[in-house]
This record gives sequence, structure tokens and C-alpha cells, in this order.
Amino acid sequence: MEIIAKAPASCGELIEGALAGTPFLVTAPISMYATATVSDAFTGMHGLGTKAQEALRRTLAHIGEEAFRFGIRLETEIPQGKGMASSSADIAAVSYAAARAYGRELTGREIMDIAIAIEPSDGIAFAGLSHVSHTTGELFGQYHNVPLLGISIFDAGGEVDTIAYYQSKGNAGDQDDAYRALLHTVDQAFAVRGAEKERLLGQAATESARRNQQHLEKPELERFITAAQSRGALGVLVAHSGTVVGALWASDLSTAAIDARTQQLAQEFCGTYAFMRQERLISGGVVCEIRA
Repeated sequence: MEIIAKAPASCGELIEGALAGTPFLVTAPISMYATATVSDAFTGMHGLGTKAQEALRRTLAHIGEEAFRFGIRLETEIPQGKGMASSSADIAAVSYAAARAYGRELTGREIMDIAIAIEPSDGIAFAGLSHVSHTTGELFGQYHNVPLLGISIFDAGGEVDTIAYYQSKGNAGDQDDAYRALLHTVDQAFAVRGAEKERLLGQAATESARRNQQHLEKPELERFITAAQSRGALGVLVAHSGTVVGALWASDLSTAAIDARTQQLAQEFCGTYAFMRQERLISGGVVCEIRA
């Protein structure tokens, strides 16, 4: 028996802010994964860090099991400390795979509850794009029919300790109206189709990135936004509690065209941002394969 569970990374968040004092975000899951494999063909824990081990313990308690009788291995392609949901993906993959070994299929809400007990969580365990509180785990809404926007991911360098960041982050005055407007823009986007949907998502992401400069500044962000948009980008999204910045491209733009424009951006911002990779915006949620 082998159970393989994959949980996606994120390229930061489409939006992050606070409403009525409650922090929230709208997820931006991408096609990078943490993969947990549970098997009866090997024993022990392999590749599980502290948070993933805690997730395994909490999952067993949640499903009423005292001991884990299988082997488990965690592998990831998600860098840590960049705001790409590396810990959230590890926790989601491990929790889902471990529970599935005992015949339980955890919901996104159950996984989120396990994650929130360990640290603030990006909400990538929910399907679609999710509007969640990353500090309380509350799910406010989900958006389906996610457009496969291209994302050119750049890194400003360094690492951010997510837990320490949220403990120290303050609120810069009452911005409820501004964040309600951003959420309304996302609502509008998912009420329409095609290019207009994608344009509105780029607009919301860019405005949220700008607003986050007062909390965790990205170097030369405004110049990067202008440069990306001048090359046809829909906008820019950021890791609000991390180091990555992503240029958003229309889903129907060819890979070759994205490559060429990304290379231009990489050359223009050499020394400020290091190009990491290209991915696609996808629906969140854990995917699972079971092999006999």
C-alpha cells in the first residue's frame, strides 16, 4: 500500500490585509508541491521537519489513533522562508496522507484547523482560491474556475520568519474600506469570464502589493510593476510575509512569450530580484493517489 498526497505552494497571496481587526488573505496556489508518501513497504519518518512532525501528531489525535503504524516520507520543491506556503503545504500533505492511511479523508477545514494550531496558515488546503483568516482558520469564501495565469516568480533575497512577522505586524490605521474594495474586485472578477476576469485579478493583486509596502517593503516595487505592465503583465502579486514577487500574465499568452518578457525583466532588475521560476496559478487543495 502506498498513499501519495500532494499539496500546492503559493506565490504569496492575491490579497492580504485585515477587516474589522481580523487578518485575512485570498490564496494564490501554484503548480509547485510538497509530497507526502505513506507506505507499509518502509518504516520511520523521512524528511519531516518539526512542523510536519507536529502535524502528524495532531492528525493522529484528531482521528483517534495513538500511534502511526506506517512509514512516511516528505519531499518538497518549495523553498522555505520565501512566503510560498512551504510549511502549510508540508502540513497539508502530511496530514492528509496520514489520515488517509486509516481510511479518513480530511476536509480542507480539518487540515486548516491542524495547521492553525501550529502556525498561521496560507489556506492552500481549500479548493479553488480561498478567502480565509490565516490566523483563525475561518473560511469566508471560495472562488472556483481559477484561470491558469502565468506567474514569473522573482526573489528579493533573504528569508522571513512567518510566525515572528505576524507577531510584530501592526495595523496602519483603519483600512477596512480599502480592503473591502479589493475583495469586491475579486468578487467581480469571478462574476465575469475571460480577459476581464484576469484583468481584475491582476488589478486586485497589484493594489494589495502596494498596500503591503508599509508592512514588508519590496525593493523598487513600483518600478517593477511599471516594467512588468509595460511588457503586457496583468499586474504583480507579492508574498506579503515573504520575499517573492510575481509578474502575472494572461492565461492565453504563450510560454515562449512569457519566457522572453521574463528574461527582459530579469535583466532589468538584476541585482534587485533574482528570477526563480515560472509557474501557473491553480486551484488549491490536496490531491491524492493510492497504489495497491
